[in-house]
Amino acid sequence: MSANNRKQPSKNSSRSKTVKWVILALQLVLAAIFLWSAVSKFMDIFTFGEILRSYKLLPAALIKPLAILLPIAEFFVGVGLLIRPAVNYAAWGVIALSLAFMIGLIFNYGEVLPYGCGCFGPEEAAAVGIWDVGKDVLFIAGAVLLLVLNRKKALA
Repeated sequence: MSANNRKQPSKNSSRSKTVKWVILALQLVLAAIFLWSAVSKFMDIFTFGEILRSYKLLPAALIKPLAILLPIAEFFVGVGLLIRPAVNYAAWGVIALSLAFMIGLIFNYGEVLPYGCGCFGPEEAAAVGIWDVGKDVLFIAGAVLLLVLNRKKALA
Protein backbone atom coordinates (compact mmCIF):
# COMPACT_ATOMS: atom_id res chain seq x y z
CA MET A 1 0.00 0.00 0.00
CA SER A 2 1.47 3.30 -1.00
CA ALA A 3 1.69 6.29 1.31
CA ASN A 4 -0.98 8.06 -0.73
CA ASN A 5 -3.53 5.24 -0.26
CA ARG A 6 -3.27 5.08 3.53
CA LYS A 7 -6.09 6.76 5.38
CA GLN A 8 -4.97 9.55 7.60
CA PRO A 9 -7.04 10.22 10.70
CA SER A 10 -8.88 13.43 10.03
CA LYS A 11 -9.57 16.26 12.40
CA ASN A 12 -13.29 15.67 11.86
CA SER A 13 -12.91 12.06 12.98
CA SER A 14 -11.27 13.01 16.28
CA ARG A 15 -13.73 15.88 16.78
CA SER A 16 -16.61 13.48 16.11
CA LYS A 17 -15.28 11.08 18.75
CA THR A 18 -14.93 13.94 21.23
CA VAL A 19 -18.49 15.07 20.57
CA LYS A 20 -19.75 11.52 21.06
CA TRP A 21 -17.94 11.30 24.41
CA VAL A 22 -19.27 14.68 25.54
CA ILE A 23 -22.81 13.64 24.58
CA LEU A 24 -22.43 10.36 26.46
CA ALA A 25 -21.03 12.12 29.54
CA LEU A 26 -23.89 14.65 29.54
CA GLN A 27 -26.45 11.87 29.16
CA LEU A 28 -24.97 9.83 32.02
CA VAL A 29 -24.52 12.76 34.40
CA LEU A 30 -28.00 14.19 33.83
CA ALA A 31 -29.57 10.72 33.97
CA ALA A 32 -27.82 9.96 37.27
CA ILE A 33 -28.96 13.29 38.75
CA PHE A 34 -32.59 12.88 37.71
CA LEU A 35 -32.77 9.20 38.69
CA TRP A 36 -31.19 9.95 42.08
CA SER A 37 -33.60 12.83 42.60
CA ALA A 38 -36.61 10.67 41.67
CA VAL A 39 -35.59 7.75 43.89
CA SER A 40 -34.84 9.99 46.88
CA LYS A 41 -38.33 11.50 46.57
CA PHE A 42 -40.00 8.11 46.08
CA MET A 43 -38.37 6.94 49.30
CA ASP A 44 -40.54 9.39 51.25
CA ILE A 45 -43.42 10.71 49.15
CA PHE A 46 -45.16 12.14 52.22
CA THR A 47 -42.17 14.30 53.13
CA PHE A 48 -41.78 15.37 49.51
CA GLY A 49 -45.37 16.60 49.69
CA GLU A 50 -44.40 18.63 52.76
CA ILE A 51 -41.41 20.01 50.85
CA LEU A 52 -43.75 21.15 48.08
CA ARG A 53 -46.10 22.65 50.68
CA SER A 54 -43.20 24.59 52.25
CA TYR A 55 -42.70 26.49 49.00
CA LYS A 56 -46.15 28.09 49.49
CA LEU A 57 -46.70 28.32 45.73
CA LEU A 58 -49.27 25.60 45.08
CA PRO A 59 -52.88 25.14 46.11
CA ALA A 60 -53.31 22.38 48.69
CA ALA A 61 -55.25 20.26 46.17
CA LEU A 62 -52.14 19.98 43.94
CA ILE A 63 -49.64 18.97 46.63
CA LYS A 64 -50.41 15.22 46.75
CA PRO A 65 -50.72 14.70 42.99
CA LEU A 66 -47.50 16.62 42.31
CA ALA A 67 -45.67 14.79 45.12
CA ILE A 68 -46.33 11.63 43.10
CA LEU A 69 -46.11 12.97 39.54
CA LEU A 70 -42.89 14.99 39.81
CA PRO A 71 -40.69 12.05 40.88
CA ILE A 72 -42.32 9.92 38.17
CA ALA A 73 -41.51 12.62 35.60
CA GLU A 74 -37.92 12.83 36.90
CA PHE A 75 -37.62 9.05 36.67
CA PHE A 76 -38.84 8.96 33.06
CA VAL A 77 -36.56 11.85 32.12
CA GLY A 78 -33.62 10.02 33.72
CA VAL A 79 -34.42 6.77 31.90
CA GLY A 80 -35.06 8.66 28.65
CA LEU A 81 -31.57 10.12 28.80
CA LEU A 82 -30.22 6.57 28.67
CA ILE A 83 -32.27 5.46 25.64
CA ARG A 84 -30.90 6.75 22.33
CA PRO A 85 -34.20 7.52 20.54
CA ALA A 86 -35.57 9.37 23.58
CA VAL A 87 -32.55 11.50 24.46
CA ASN A 88 -33.73 14.74 22.86
CA TYR A 89 -37.21 14.42 24.39
CA ALA A 90 -35.64 13.72 27.77
CA ALA A 91 -33.35 16.75 27.38
CA TRP A 92 -36.47 18.89 26.86
CA GLY A 93 -37.86 17.24 30.00
CA VAL A 94 -34.73 18.29 31.92
CA ILE A 95 -35.25 21.85 30.71
CA ALA A 96 -38.95 21.91 31.62
CA LEU A 97 -38.53 20.36 35.08
CA SER A 98 -35.46 22.42 35.91
CA LEU A 99 -37.20 25.64 34.85
CA ALA A 100 -40.19 24.79 37.06
CA PHE A 101 -37.94 23.98 40.01
CA MET A 102 -35.84 27.10 39.40
CA ILE A 103 -38.93 29.33 39.39
CA GLY A 104 -40.01 27.82 42.72
CA LEU A 105 -36.56 28.44 44.15
CA ILE A 106 -36.43 32.02 42.88
CA PHE A 107 -39.81 32.80 44.46
CA ASN A 108 -38.41 31.48 47.76
CA TYR A 109 -34.90 32.93 47.41
CA GLY A 110 -33.50 33.78 50.83
CA GLU A 111 -36.33 32.02 52.66
CA VAL A 112 -35.43 29.33 55.17
CA LEU A 113 -37.24 26.17 54.08
CA PRO A 114 -37.71 23.45 56.72
CA TYR A 115 -36.41 20.71 54.40
CA GLY A 116 -33.87 22.75 52.45
CA CYS A 117 -34.54 22.99 48.74
CA GLY A 118 -35.78 19.40 48.68
CA CYS A 119 -34.06 18.83 45.36
CA PHE A 120 -32.86 15.39 46.37
CA GLY A 121 -35.30 14.67 49.16
CA PRO A 122 -35.44 16.18 52.63
CA GLU A 123 -32.37 17.93 53.96
CA GLU A 124 -31.68 20.18 56.93
CA ALA A 125 -33.49 23.50 57.13
CA ALA A 126 -31.66 26.01 54.99
CA ALA A 127 -32.18 29.27 53.16
CA VAL A 128 -32.61 29.03 49.41
CA GLY A 129 -29.45 30.44 47.90
CA ILE A 130 -27.55 30.93 44.70
CA TRP A 131 -26.24 27.35 44.73
CA ASP A 132 -29.80 25.97 44.73
CA VAL A 133 -30.81 28.10 41.74
CA GLY A 134 -27.42 27.54 40.10
CA LYS A 135 -27.89 23.77 40.06
CA ASP A 136 -30.96 24.15 37.89
CA VAL A 137 -29.16 26.61 35.62
CA LEU A 138 -26.41 24.00 35.15
CA PHE A 139 -28.94 21.26 34.41
CA ILE A 140 -30.62 23.48 31.80
CA ALA A 141 -27.25 24.38 30.26
CA GLY A 142 -26.29 20.70 30.11
CA ALA A 143 -29.57 19.77 28.44
CA VAL A 144 -29.28 22.62 25.91
CA LEU A 145 -25.72 21.55 25.11
CA LEU A 146 -26.92 17.98 24.66
CA LEU A 147 -29.61 19.15 22.22
CA VAL A 148 -27.14 21.31 20.28
CA LEU A 149 -24.51 18.56 20.04
CA ASN A 150 -27.09 15.98 18.99
CA ARG A 151 -28.35 18.35 16.30
CA LYS A 152 -24.85 19.03 14.98
CA LYS A 153 -24.11 15.30 14.99
CA ALA A 154 -27.31 14.62 13.03
CA LEU A 155 -26.43 17.30 10.48
CA ALA A 156 -22.87 16.00 10.00
